[in-house]
Amino acid sequence: MKVVHLQKYLLVFMLSFSSVISVAQTVVIDGEIRPRIEDRDGFTKPLLTTNDPGVSAIQRTRIGMTFTSAALSTQITLQDSRTYGQTPNSSSVATTGIFEAWAQMLIAPGLSFKIGRQALQYDDGRLFSASDWSNTGTSHDVALIKYCVNDFQGHLGLAYNNNSIISSETYYSPISNYRYMGYVWLTKNIADGINLSLLGVDEGVQDTVKTKNGGNYLKINMYHAYTFGGNLKYSNESLPVSALATAYFQAEKNNMGSKMNGKMLAMKINYKFSNIISANIGTDYVSGDNNTTDGTQSNFKKLYGSDHTFYGLMDYWDVALTQGLLDYYVGVTGKIAENLSLAGTYHLFNSEFSGKNSKGIAFGKELGSEFDLIVNYKLNPWTSVQGGWCTYFNTNNTLIAKNIITSAIIPAVRTPQWAYIMFSIKPKFL
Repeated sequence: MKVVHLQKYLLVFMLSFSSVISVAQTVVIDGEIRPRIEDRDGFTKPLLTTNDPGVSAIQRTRIGMTFTSAALSTQITLQDSRTYGQTPNSSSVATTGIFEAWAQMLIAPGLSFKIGRQALQYDDGRLFSASDWSNTGTSHDVALIKYCVNDFQGHLGLAYNNNSIISSETYYSPISNYRYMGYVWLTKNIADGINLSLLGVDEGVQDTVKTKNGGNYLKINMYHAYTFGGNLKYSNESLPVSALATAYFQAEKNNMGSKMNGKMLAMKINYKFSNIISANIGTDYVSGDNNTTDGTQSNFKKLYGSDHTFYGLMDYWDVALTQGLLDYYVGVTGKIAENLSLAGTYHLFNSEFSGKNSKGIAFGKELGSEFDLIVNYKLNPWTSVQGGWCTYFNTNNTLIAKNIITSAIIPAVRTPQWAYIMFSIKPKFL
């Protein structure tokens, strides 16, 4: 009889203990299967009529394992990125790698430390973005101190890269754009509906000029490139209008030792007419360089933001010309049904300065325009489908700037178009 009572007590204790553990910690295993089929008929640049458009299918597959407790959080994400047919049906070559592998530890109330390979996403993704559209995404090897109290957040990030384990200093081949990086991000609501965020980045970039003739540094020799600025955002749920203003500036030196004097300015206004339809209008300015021999880089250096979110979906100017970029755009989004939406955006592109292409042929500031049409459909809680069709209205300036026109003869090009369909399937396995 005593044995029976002992078994009952033991069973109650085990159930109680398991309940406490289940409340204190959580384990989630989820995944993503994201195939995309694209028809590229002038994507990134116009296509000559002597060529046929390219059709390809790609897929990104991820499996993520997350552990969360009161004092510790970890994330490990395995990723496979491929083009269909790129790997033989039978192959011993490994293609899966790690996209994220980090641990975050609570140090004190509001203060935590996060270290490992991780995606960095700040504000609207101009300087740092996970680049979700990309088939591989973007992540960094970084140590991060995070502080959060009420509506104030502050992040301090530090990173240092090498090609391999070293015992003495060697030249770092720029697999990443930076050898060293440190950044500070601060955000706070400064008034009702108004949020201010500030971001400053210090990149230690390896000097690449003195290595052209086979030179190799035995001591650290880095230039420091500074990018700093922020965002001012207005949003009020009781009002139909919201706005975002962005400004970033650059200083010090690039990897060639030239002084940096770039700037990027943007303004966007959104207006919600109803729960069904909304519109936006905005402009982006990326500074250009009108004199590349004066020892100063006046064009804005792009960092690690989204390649696809800004400046049109056909990616003609995702990296702005040396002569800079002006992007004027207007867009409309409509909710056709509970699980179906439609968005259209028109862009008008100009450079800040006229310039010359690689063959010395001059082009003017007008770079053409683009129209993007996107359809989103929510199939079920785990699956969404997105389709897009985009077209670019090029000019001779477009063809010259893209090095299509390289002589007095103007070649015939196809009407630039790009279409795709993408499935995003995100199951939770555990």
